[in-house]
Amino acid sequence: MDTTSPLDAGTPPPEGFHLSDPAEWEYFNEGANNILFRYVGDHPYFKRFLLRLRKALPGAPTTVQLHNHLNNRFAPLLGNYIMRCDLIELDQNFVPELNKALVNEDVGDYDWSGRPINEQRARRLLEEGEHYGLLVEDMSCGNYLYRDEEEEGIEDPGEMWRDMATIEFKPKWLTQSPNAPANWTLCRTCAVRLMSGKGHRPEEQVPEYCPLDLCSGQQERIEQAVYALLNGNNAVMIADPTPDEDDDAEDKMMIDGDAAVETSESISHELAKTLEGSLVTLLTHFFRKSTIIPLLAELQNRFGTRGVFTSATLALMSETDQLPTEEEMARMAMMIGNSEPGENDIWTAMTLRDCSLFLKVWVRKQRGRGMEARIECKVGDLDLKTGDGGRAVYWRDVERRLRKGGWYVKKDVGRNCRTGQGMA
Repeated sequence: MDTTSPLDAGTPPPEGFHLSDPAEWEYFNEGANNILFRYVGDHPYFKRFLLRLRKALPGAPTTVQLHNHLNNRFAPLLGNYIMRCDLIELDQNFVPELNKALVNEDVGDYDWSGRPINEQRARRLLEEGEHYGLLVEDMSCGNYLYRDEEEEGIEDPGEMWRDMATIEFKPKWLTQSPNAPANWTLCRTCAVRLMSGKGHRPEEQVPEYCPLDLCSGQQERIEQAVYALLNGNNAVMIADPTPDEDDDAEDKMMIDGDAAVETSESISHELAKTLEGSLVTLLTHFFRKSTIIPLLAELQNRFGTRGVFTSATLALMSETDQLPTEEEMARMAMMIGNSEPGENDIWTAMTLRDCSLFLKVWVRKQRGRGMEARIECKVGDLDLKTGDGGRAVYWRDVERRLRKGGWYVKKDVGRNCRTGQGMA
């Protein structure tokens, strides 16, 4: 890549530009359908993005189809909250060369946030017939800890904003399932957790995340949800360049005459320790003021009003709660007719129920006033849900088992999601 161009960090590459050097991209993370790479080259524009490339999976949408879907369907709904995704063209040898590197490279046992990497996923390679990738916003932290203070014109390095923490989680069902019984006491998320055996017994007093707490508007319930999220597995990453066990005076300070001058590393460490103890308060305040959770809840409700059961499904189930076959539902749907316009919006609703929130926490010192913080919030993982692979049947089967097993109305769990009573 030509790195001699005078382009600044905000200037995209020229029209017709191709990514051609796979050596400039290193493995970062992966999901079931794609692999993310981080830029390690010299061009400033790409340093704030991750490169998302799709795996070789049968029936998967192309990158162009996914890009169009995100921009046409979800960008109008989410506005500035949607994670930025830009199409970038790939040289014909780019993906094959990355596949060679993936085969030969040991990606390690854990991803960037400390989560174990699924071995089966790691063995799936990229689609070599794909000619495009997606540049997605990099919401990981620690990328701006050591910016050049002289270039920024900042005398005190403590005045710089540093991206010190990232919180990633799935908000889940922020409104109750329309298919829940009228006398429900557990929300859909908590009922599924209990049914799957992942819920804790009341005597364990372990906080568990309830989406209805987060969107309740009540400070105590929001704080409970935040506390549960922050104590979840690998939900938080704090960038701290100088952990306590490695600290010493020489690492933390530079001596200038008789005065000790704080280094960028020591300031970052100080901010990290302060932030670690204040995240619950900081995020509780954020969710009380931010519009993102009410927006997601409203969208989930708007597109998922009928739940996962169509009129045809409910007519066939009758009082037995026996799930009909796809063929039976198709025949019944033809008999009933298209009485529910927009019924396919269930796919949009389920996508929004399975999206991820990425919160990047920026902090800086304030002279004599402690720490100042701001939070950047983006919505990701908006790949459209479809009926492929029996997913629709799975959703309906889960709902049927929740209803038939009485999981929505369990009385012995010490918790009422409707009122928030019984919080840990």
